[in-house]
Amino acid sequence: MFRIFLRKKLHSGRKTKKRKLPSRASAGKNRRLYERYQVDQQHLTVMNDQDILVIRDISAKGFCSDVSRRAYDRFELNDIYAARMRYHGDVQDIQVKVAWKRQQQVGFELYKPDARMLGFFRSLLRPIELANSLSPVDAAFMRDQHAGLAWFHGEDADLHIWLSEEEGVSAWQLIADNHIVEWSSVHGLKTGGIKHDNRTELGILEPGEAFKIMDQEPNPDRVRLAADVIAALPFPERGDLVKTLDELAG
Repeated sequence: MFRIFLRKKLHSGRKTKKRKLPSRASAGKNRRLYERYQVDQQHLTVMNDQDILVIRDISAKGFCSDVSRRAYDRFELNDIYAARMRYHGDVQDIQVKVAWKRQQQVGFELYKPDARMLGFFRSLLRPIELANSLSPVDAAFMRDQHAGLAWFHGEDADLHIWLSEEEGVSAWQLIADNHIVEWSSVHGLKTGGIKHDNRTELGILEPGEAFKIMDQEPNPDRVRLAADVIAALPFPERGDLVKTLDELAG
C-alpha cells in the first residue's frame, strides 16, 4: 500500500546526560492515544537504502516499526527525520520524530503535521478501518438464491464473495462508504456509487431511496479503495481476492 523513506536526520535527540527511558505504563498510555491498526508485510519504511524497517502498525499520528539491532541502537528518542512517503505512485514529504523505543521496536510520530498531512494519514487509515470492521454473516437464508455466497458486514461496508468448487472466487462485490467495486470472471471489473435520494414530508427532510449508479469505465480511485480494503482483510479469502486484482494489473 505505501512505503516511507527516512531520508536524513534533521535534529538529534541525543543528550550528554543519560536519558531515562519512559516506563512501560507511560509508553503504553501514549501509544493508546490513537487507535492503531496492524498492517501486513507489504508496508515498509526504508532508511538510506540500507535498513528495511517493517511497519507493524499505523495510527492517525504515526507508526511503529520492527528494526534491526543496528538501527535500534542508532535511533535516539526525539530524533527528527525528513521522510518521504510513497502511496500508489504519489509522493508526500513529511517529518517524523522518534517517540519511543522498546524491545527492537521504534515508534515514530508525525512531527508538526499540517492539516493536509493529517488528512492524508486519515485517508491511509480509512481502508484499514473498513477492513477491520468486517465480520462474517450467516448467509444461509440467502443460499437458495445465491449459492456459494460468503457475506461480510461492517461499519459502512459490505463484502460479498461468490465461491465455486471449479474456479474458487467467481465474483465479489465491495460496497464501502457508498462506493461500489465488483468483479466477476464473466464481466470483469466494474465500479459505481450509491446515491441517496432525500424526501421531504411535512417539512422534515428524511432519507429516501438509495440508487445504484455504475460508472461507464472503472474509476481508479474506487479501484484503489477496494485494493486497499482487500489488502487489509483479516480473512483467508483475502488471498483469492488479491489474485483477481493482480490479474487485472498484469
